[in-house]
Amino acid sequence: MFKNYIKIAFRNLWKNRLLSVLNLIGLTVGLACIMTLMFAVYAYHSADTAIENQENLYYLKTHTVIGHSYPQTPYPLLSEIVNSSTDVVAATHNQTWNAPWFTYNDIEFQEGVNYVDTKFFKVFTLPFKYGNPQTALTEKYSIVLTEQASQRFFGENNPVGKTLIANDSLSFTITGVLERLSSYSTLRIGVLMPTAILEDNVGFKEAANWDNTFGTDFLRLRPNADIIKLEKDIMALVAKNYINPLEVKEIKVVKYVNILEDYAPMGVGIMKGAIATAIFILLVVLVNLLNLNTSVMYGRTKEVALHKILGGGKKSVMLQFCMENGLLVFTSLFIALLVFVSILLPELNETFGSNFGQIYLKPKKDYPILLYFILLGFVITLVVGVLPTLRYVALPISTAIKGKVDSLKSNFLARNTFITIQFALAIIFICAAVILNSQINYMQNSPLGFNEKNMTVARIDLEYKDKETAASNFKTIMEKLKANPYIESFSTSRMVPSDYIGNHALYYDAETKKKVRMRWAHADAKYLETFKIPLVSGRGFNEDLNATESNSVIINKRTMQAFGWENIENKIMISTGGDETEYKVVGVMEDFHYQDMQRGIEPLAHFYAGKQGLGNNRYLSLRITAGQEKSVLQSLENEFKKIPTRIDFKHEELTTKISAQYSLIEGILKIVNYVAFMTILISCLGLFGLISLIAKKRVKEIGIRKVLGAGVAKIIILLSKDFMLLIVLAACIAIPLIWMLMKMWLDSFAYSIEIKWWMLALGGFIALLITMLTVGIRALKAAIANPVKSLRTE
Repeated sequence: MFKNYIKIAFRNLWKNRLLSVLNLIGLTVGLACIMTLMFAVYAYHSADTAIENQENLYYLKTHTVIGHSYPQTPYPLLSEIVNSSTDVVAATHNQTWNAPWFTYNDIEFQEGVNYVDTKFFKVFTLPFKYGNPQTALTEKYSIVLTEQASQRFFGENNPVGKTLIANDSLSFTITGVLERLSSYSTLRIGVLMPTAILEDNVGFKEAANWDNTFGTDFLRLRPNADIIKLEKDIMALVAKNYINPLEVKEIKVVKYVNILEDYAPMGVGIMKGAIATAIFILLVVLVNLLNLNTSVMYGRTKEVALHKILGGGKKSVMLQFCMENGLLVFTSLFIALLVFVSILLPELNETFGSNFGQIYLKPKKDYPILLYFILLGFVITLVVGVLPTLRYVALPISTAIKGKVDSLKSNFLARNTFITIQFALAIIFICAAVILNSQINYMQNSPLGFNEKNMTVARIDLEYKDKETAASNFKTIMEKLKANPYIESFSTSRMVPSDYIGNHALYYDAETKKKVRMRWAHADAKYLETFKIPLVSGRGFNEDLNATESNSVIINKRTMQAFGWENIENKIMISTGGDETEYKVVGVMEDFHYQDMQRGIEPLAHFYAGKQGLGNNRYLSLRITAGQEKSVLQSLENEFKKIPTRIDFKHEELTTKISAQYSLIEGILKIVNYVAFMTILISCLGLFGLISLIAKKRVKEIGIRKVLGAGVAKIIILLSKDFMLLIVLAACIAIPLIWMLMKMWLDSFAYSIEIKWWMLALGGFIALLITMLTVGIRALKAAIANPVKSLRTE
């Protein structure tokens, strides 16, 4: 019997091959999208499976009295917690500070380092490829490599016991190699080295006090640890040791499973959006199949009746139709998997890989998600195979054998409901794409408060092999830049707009004692001039006053407003650190967008960085006369080639760098555009199939109308008007929904567009236009058919 079901299924699919092809295309496109979205979600949420016993793993999160929160604390706090609490089994810092160059024989490579405590592997139980986690970090000059770093130096060989040289000075013995972690893992680590090395660094020792907050702390607690008591004990340590303890509201001990909310809030939102989008696509696919299957079943009542006469029961009828749909669904599933692996997954990595890491499908490891896809195939088969047959298998044989199904008008209501839902979803995605595109254009083209045109920024922190020689050569380069008539101005700095380091600190007004938390950075005397950031009042920095300018500061208008100042005459702001340094406010700059427009402009202070030079600067920013960029930059490249460096000299236009801030949201737009197109495609394939069936059923009616004088236009209107009305109804449902959803999304931006009526109307119009073309083409074919042949049709 099973063999007969397969044979009948193939015959019916071939008989209705137009609908079969349409269903196959729609299913393949839809399932490929669902696979891509859900695999990203699966990779994201299964990324930390290598970390065992996460229920007892915690991290510390600081909450301030002024409403800020961040997952860092002062560096010395953790050791005090360990010494005073019996609930802590093991604890570790996870501290980044620098990225040394490592050499082995003739191989040289730069790698980020995570400085961790000796009990790191008691806190995080991670899989080792080589070495013993119990002893891997016990020695001061030990180093644990990731699998990726190990392969760069040693290929597939076991490197344990071998020596790496860091920055041409320190020797480290390799004591272990970690198995490759998921690129989506919340534990983003480079090579691991003991914090004892970092504590020898003079700069780190100066910064690692009770006032600077930059250490990330992780704790493994006893199973029944009293979290509330531990938090109270931590606050007692804060009161005892912090320089400004009253600024801290609380330090929470947070479960590690919640760390995504702090470290990748954008990722959490994207994954939620991916799940919602996958559900939307699944609905569109199901609705499309249900529509077509319901219409096909309308013409197969005699077949169902005959099946029942020959002794078949309801279950056998449903099994036959499930078999037909199953062949279609699983063929589509296989093709969709090929499309996903060969096209969509590489595209996903290209779009989001720089933000979240590359992901790969490995059947041995990722078999659960493959099983989910197979299960999804069975669910789709059951839904689209069983639901359309329920009403028809319940018909009396006498009614079904005569084809008298006029009483089943409710099925047309169901079909129309499905079409309306389908196109409502399509319109939602079209409107979302229009609004998202408008928001990106707004952010990219709004005035930024400085002049980004004709600006080039070049990285100058190139890991010089001889820093003294490099500094001397750089002075020569600057003299040549000053003499070049095509260089209007240049500046050296650690930051440029779009790449400001996230340094925040509290300063207070010397007179009123009012405190303001602000972002701070260092700038040279030419920074404002080069970027053409306007001064509202006061003056800029002056290199001629180099000896005294170190205690000068330039603030933006937001800082002035936060302090409540009307002018800066005799204004002094004082740092809240242990030294309480006084800074004289010498100028006020216009508020400018030093970060992307998703975030607001914060209070900002620029401190004097000293005379122009290499120093600790990362950027050389040049304002070049338009049309002269190529010759100036080529000359600059030639000069830098004379300096021995580990990193090649590179530059880019500032406008390119600013646009790169929106790469993630542009990736989201790309996906929304694709989903909108795909939704419309699937919907129109379904409509094309439906109108083909309707035209086939009404072929004699169309012939009679043509004989009686009806023109082609009237026939097209007859066949398509109901569908047009359904699209209008879908627009009426979708537009309020998308307005509400996009309004909520835009409210998360500091600067956003207003949703205009035309953006919503455009979505409905596009859907209506595409539908008119789809339905109209098929209706036209039916309308121009020879009426004589139509009337002879049986």
